[in-house]
Amino acid sequence: MSICQLGHVTAQLSLILKSSFLSPPKVLQVMPSDSFFFSIVRDPAALARSAFSYYKSTSSAFRKAPSLAAFLSNPQAFYRPGGRGNHYARNLLWFDFGLPFPPERRVSSHLPRDPNPLQLHIVPSGAGLGTLFQPMSTVANNNAQPASFASSDFGPSSFIQWGLAWLDSVFDLVMVAEYFDESLVLLADALCWGLDDVVGFMHNAQARSEQRLSAANKSVANEEQQLTARARAWNNLDWALYTHFNRSLWARIEQYGHSRLQRAVAEIRARREALAKRCLMGGEALDPKYITDVRLRPFQFGSAKVLGYVLQSGLSQKEQEECERLATPELQYKDKLDAKQFSPTVSLPLKTSRTLPP
Repeated sequence: MSICQLGHVTAQLSLILKSSFLSPPKVLQVMPSDSFFFSIVRDPAALARSAFSYYKSTSSAFRKAPSLAAFLSNPQAFYRPGGRGNHYARNLLWFDFGLPFPPERRVSSHLPRDPNPLQLHIVPSGAGLGTLFQPMSTVANNNAQPASFASSDFGPSSFIQWGLAWLDSVFDLVMVAEYFDESLVLLADALCWGLDDVVGFMHNAQARSEQRLSAANKSVANEEQQLTARARAWNNLDWALYTHFNRSLWARIEQYGHSRLQRAVAEIRARREALAKRCLMGGEALDPKYITDVRLRPFQFGSAKVLGYVLQSGLSQKEQEECERLATPELQYKDKLDAKQFSPTVSLPLKTSRTLPP
């Protein structure tokens, strides 16, 4: 039985962080000290693929490269630190968490050395838990106060460990995108929520190309593996961050119980599938060309299509409200929350920056 967090809940929102980054002192100016902080990380290789197509016109490094493969084969030919939009081109997770970067001479394009190498197996969420690595204890103690970044004696490894320890001291839970449903179970458990409180539809997903889906093509598969390795190496700080929180997630799952987790994940997916059949035309996300309702059409930015939803016809008023809430894209949903939270007499911009990655 876990001790649930009954205070205020604060998520690290990419909606805010893509135009700035996490600043706990500023957050705590508006959030009470008992706030529950949680966030999510994603495999840097998957993030690189998404960011390249989404931010190609925004990042000067990406704009110069003919393809992500060309960029990663020789990133120094395109990337210049401090170049316009180039925070999207390298270690975007590290940037979003508000961590300072080490001096450029200390940043290597090679994977960080780990004295306890992680046997990390990235598999689709929900695969048999027996195929996953054995979780290891996390580096930091949540109750410890990490040292200061002011020290000039940090080498690359200790610099990274400082950053991870600092994040451990701030966040109560860091979810992992590749194990999203498993992460939702832990979130609900930590907050004393029911599973219905965390069931929802996937948003901001890109339409995938047939070439990437062709696993039978060995040449394509080999190219994808090489691209994955290069993306993780180039985003070395993000890879260290991701493997750290992958470890901590599965250590937490070990405490929660694997069998118990499997049952909860299956229940979440069954409820999501039932909602999709009841709410959605076709029961799944659709190409944006089919979405005529501007309230449900996701913002399109970059070269990839961002999928969205069309509601079934003939829904009752109660079903319409519930289904519309689940199908509303993040930007429109945020505007709804702003309108609900702030008085109409308060002059606040409801239009947000439209540079969010899928």
